Amino acid sequence: MSVIGLDLGTSGVRAVAFAADGRTLGGASAPLMLRRDGRGRVELDAEEIIVAAESVVRTAAAEAEQLGDAVQAIGFSVLGEAVVPVDGAGVPLAPVAVSMDTRGIEHAAVLGARLGDGRFTAITGQPLHGMFSVFKIMAGDDAWSAAAGYRCIGDLVAERWSGVAAIDLGQAARTGILDVDRGEWSSEILEAVAASAPWVREDRLPVPVASGTVIAGVHDQAAAVLGVAPGTRLVAGTHDQAAAFLGAGGEAGVRSVIALGSSDCLSVATRERPRGLESTGFASYRLDDETWITLAGTAAGGWALEWLATLLGRDVGDVFGALAEDPPSLLVLPYLAGSGTLDNDPSARGTIHGLTLDTTVPQLARAVVEAAGFEFHKIIAALDRHGVRVDDLQVTGAGSENAEALSARAAAAGTRLTPVARDASARGAAMLALRGLGADSSDLLVAPDPAAAAEPDPASGEWYAAQRAAYAALYDVTRGIAPHLARPSWPTQNPPHQKENTK
Repeated sequence: MSVIGLDLGTSGVRAVAFAADGRTLGGASAPLMLRRDGRGRVELDAEEIIVAAESVVRTAAAEAEQLGDAVQAIGFSVLGEAVVPVDGAGVPLAPVAVSMDTRGIEHAAVLGARLGDGRFTAITGQPLHGMFSVFKIMAGDDAWSAAAGYRCIGDLVAERWSGVAAIDLGQAARTGILDVDRGEWSSEILEAVAASAPWVREDRLPVPVASGTVIAGVHDQAAAVLGVAPGTRLVAGTHDQAAAFLGAGGEAGVRSVIALGSSDCLSVATRERPRGLESTGFASYRLDDETWITLAGTAAGGWALEWLATLLGRDVGDVFGALAEDPPSLLVLPYLAGSGTLDNDPSARGTIHGLTLDTTVPQLARAVVEAAGFEFHKIIAALDRHGVRVDDLQVTGAGSENAEALSARAAAAGTRLTPVARDASARGAAMLALRGLGADSSDLLVAPDPAAAAEPDPASGEWYAAQRAAYAALYDVTRGIAPHLARPSWPTQNPPHQKENTK
């Protein structure tokens, strides 16, 4: 028996076929192209995502078949907040608005004022922020307001392959519409939204279901495209951060997980929903009946690394494979698309402080990497203040394989970081697929290598303690400058439509 974990990400899609005993049978990946218009809109092409997903699943399924272990189920790991309008047949009517797209910022403020302080977070478990799907839908033009429905990426793909529109509770939480305690669309949120966007209705949304629930079987037409048997089960997965948590061996009271991706994210599990987080910027949602995930996303992830490498005209691996050996006298605020948790400030801007004529590329590269560690330290301290314990930290994602960069992050964060399997999101999705089949998924877990763990160097402990304080102060002294930079007031010509290859 084998299953496929399908990781639908912002920068690309990846499918990995796993045997129930944990063996990797096959896999494939495909990049996606982000489109930026220079005015805050950041989009993906929905059909490109579907075609890429079909291609990688077909390859992974064929490799599993060649080894005599046909795929019986497909589970999903899904990028958060991305949403697209569809017609009655589930065909996309516009590009997909992704997380960093800023069109929803003003609508978030309107809804927050309408609901009252903290009410949005009390219901949804998410901080009030324009990144969430509901605010992008509210901001929509005619294609959005006249749509027959709205889909996030996992339910868009599942509906294309099965004809059934269902969304897992983790991804549903990231729309900003779900009542996370009840696991249902919130009538209170929908009524408040309808005052300015009456087209946002429950009958236009997919049905929320628990992770690990069988959505439906693959229909004949999709089966031919995917290279699987008709009726192969599609199983509701979860938000990609929860999938990475699961696939990296995260466990409440035992292990927390950092996923190094397009944006870095720290995920912690508790047995019940944490309370009192309404003003913190943290997000919480249910992974399963026994586990709640609380997560904090940083702005210091792969996008920041790719930005610097692109600016220098070099590859990411080239730039960040040769970091300065000593801690640099530099500080980088990596807020190239606004800040992440805790501040969730969309007007925040990136800052490099301490540049001199002697500054080198390896020093600058290390400072960018260290920024992630400073963000993690802030987040861990804030969680601790609110009674949420961060346990032994496992790190997954492509960035976890760079020992020098991991060491710099650990030093800046002041905590031990242990790398685990890279394909944690796909692995977590596959584990949920096995649950959908009623099978044990524990054999898919890969034990971390303690020898590869990165430990802070006591010799630089005082330096980094001072740097962490200076990092927090740098944001405080620059935050008042940033807002007037966010939206130039003078007329501009329409910028050329920019495309970004995020491979």
